[in-house]
Amino acid sequence: MTGLRAGWAAVLLAVAAFPLAAGWSGSVAWPLFVGAVVVAFGAVLPARRLRLTTGMTLVSAAAAGLVAGYFVARGAIVGGPLEVLRDSVARLLTSARPAPPTPDLLMPGVLLVFLVALVVAVSLAGERRSMIGPPVGAVVLYTAGALVTAGRADGRGLVAVAVVVLAAFGWVVVDRVESTRRVSLGPPGAVLAVLAAVALLAGVLPNRDAFEPRELVRPPVTDLAVSNPLPRLASWAAMAGTELLRMRGPELPVRLVVLADYTGAAWQASSLYGPIGAVAPPDLPAGRRAREADVELVVGALDGNWLPTVGRPVSTSLGDVLVDPDSGSLMLPRGMSPGLSYDVRGVVDRPNDDDLAAAKVPTGDAIRRYLDLPGLPATLADYARQAVLNTSTPYEQAVALEQVVRLDRHPDAEAPVGSSYARIEQFLFGPAGDAGAGKGTAEQFATAFAVLARAVGLPTRVVVGFQPVPEGPDGFRVIRGVDATAWPEVYFADWGWVPFDPVSGTDSGPSAASKREVLNRLASTTAQPTVPAKAGPPLVIPSEQPKPDAAQAKPRPRYWLLLVPALPLAALLILAFLRAARRSRLRRAGALGAWASVLDVLLLAGRPPARHLTAPDIAALVPDPAPALRLAALADRAAFAPDPAGPDDSWRLARQVRADIRRVVPRYRRIFWAVDPRPLRRR
Repeated sequence: MTGLRAGWAAVLLAVAAFPLAAGWSGSVAWPLFVGAVVVAFGAVLPARRLRLTTGMTLVSAAAAGLVAGYFVARGAIVGGPLEVLRDSVARLLTSARPAPPTPDLLMPGVLLVFLVALVVAVSLAGERRSMIGPPVGAVVLYTAGALVTAGRADGRGLVAVAVVVLAAFGWVVVDRVESTRRVSLGPPGAVLAVLAAVALLAGVLPNRDAFEPRELVRPPVTDLAVSNPLPRLASWAAMAGTELLRMRGPELPVRLVVLADYTGAAWQASSLYGPIGAVAPPDLPAGRRAREADVELVVGALDGNWLPTVGRPVSTSLGDVLVDPDSGSLMLPRGMSPGLSYDVRGVVDRPNDDDLAAAKVPTGDAIRRYLDLPGLPATLADYARQAVLNTSTPYEQAVALEQVVRLDRHPDAEAPVGSSYARIEQFLFGPAGDAGAGKGTAEQFATAFAVLARAVGLPTRVVVGFQPVPEGPDGFRVIRGVDATAWPEVYFADWGWVPFDPVSGTDSGPSAASKREVLNRLASTTAQPTVPAKAGPPLVIPSEQPKPDAAQAKPRPRYWLLLVPALPLAALLILAFLRAARRSRLRRAGALGAWASVLDVLLLAGRPPARHLTAPDIAALVPDPAPALRLAALADRAAFAPDPAGPDDSWRLARQVRADIRRVVPRYRRIFWAVDPRPLRRR
């Protein structure tokens, strides 16, 4: 294995591994992959000096890599060496995307790069010094990166193009500089065609419906006994000045837990959690307008298993975090402790006011959970219907209910807790002076809005978290007990979950100007609806919703139109592959194949010789007949001599003859020579 070939192969593998490194957050993965390539190539050199066979070198170095991988990951995965190595890939595919750069999650990627680089190094150091090993290894690493990232790491195919260019450079330049004997370019030519096809598909075809390998791995689901954190709002309010946590990042509300299941007596948190990043889409899709937010959180006096986050979390620096895919609530089974620091990336829905003004609510089984009101009292149902009497859109209904719940009611940290129908009726309708009448914590405000909204067909849920706080001089936002709150969210089709704030009317959802405009149009909603004298019998609200308007249906994008420009390019790639296979076959034929390649060039140049001419007669017709005559003699001897002998420099002569012919052919006529199908018809 010469230095120039080894350097070319190492660079080719490092470039091909770049998309694979995007499967982990941070910038540590790719340097580790480059180090794995260097170690693999370095392990082959002493083995060759010790005169170990290729098999012994490959087996010993691979075994050392597997043992090292086992010791790195054994602390995070239970089982023996085989279980640890086998389950490490499944654990990676059920972790966050991008995965946290922890040693146990990085191990599968580093081990793959090391083993591929080891095979490539052994192929270059062997007797035949095959040049097909590096491009094949590059294909393996590039494909692994596409699978781990679902094609997102190289969406435009730039890395694929770079791999093709580097492979071609190695075969055209490196091989000619260092080879004492020519190596067959046929199989590398086939791999070049495959790589070019990958580059074409990556750059032309859409990757919206890319193959997702995580769908093949069943993520583990953990059933955890969790409690409703709403009653803790009162205790956090009592700790008004206590620092619960710190956040560095944009000014956004911090979410602790999302509550979607309501029993009529209390809210219940989901108890089924899986690894964050595992393929388990939420029951309701995200909105069309969203932005990502990266924040750093440091835990203070906050305790428990709920892990604060922003938006819908997509990745975190902690490797043992579990998530409820429907709500995005994060759970840390080991519990939080003061000083715990971690990073979170979340996606926040950001529809504008015009989007919400014309928004609809979805229908179907997916929203039944967010409309369920078992045994709803008639008093609450009638009150909700009166509140939205003059509204015409779901957004106007939500704004009207926010105003009605807030009207003449006041936050009180010492008010009785609870989310039952009875507590909400006391909060909304109780006589002045009674405990909890017209007074409540954020729990009662959020629950009253959510229940009334569900009664008129708006899918809702309640979020427990912390309101946005200003940034301090050290760059952190200090969140204290007084900042703990709860707010309701309404789901709008195409726009996701939108927060409302019946406590103060200020939140991160729709703008205050948009709400005032709605309230000005709905003057009647500024007055409180009629308060019922007494509670009536329970009323079950039917969950059936009207069918969506057919006019709202949107035509599906015609992605198949992208195949129109792709088909001609695919045809060119197939012709290039067939021509490369023909060149490989001719090269294996020795002098006869070299002479056939000259005849191919004459055909492409528009000078096909007559069939009755002998090889020397044809050689006399080329621009420089001297090398052509020597090649014709070698071809005749190979075809007719019983024992051809002497040095075979036929392919050197063939290259010289072909170059002489090309010089007399205009450049524009040589553009498509590599894909011209005419030589394929010759035997």
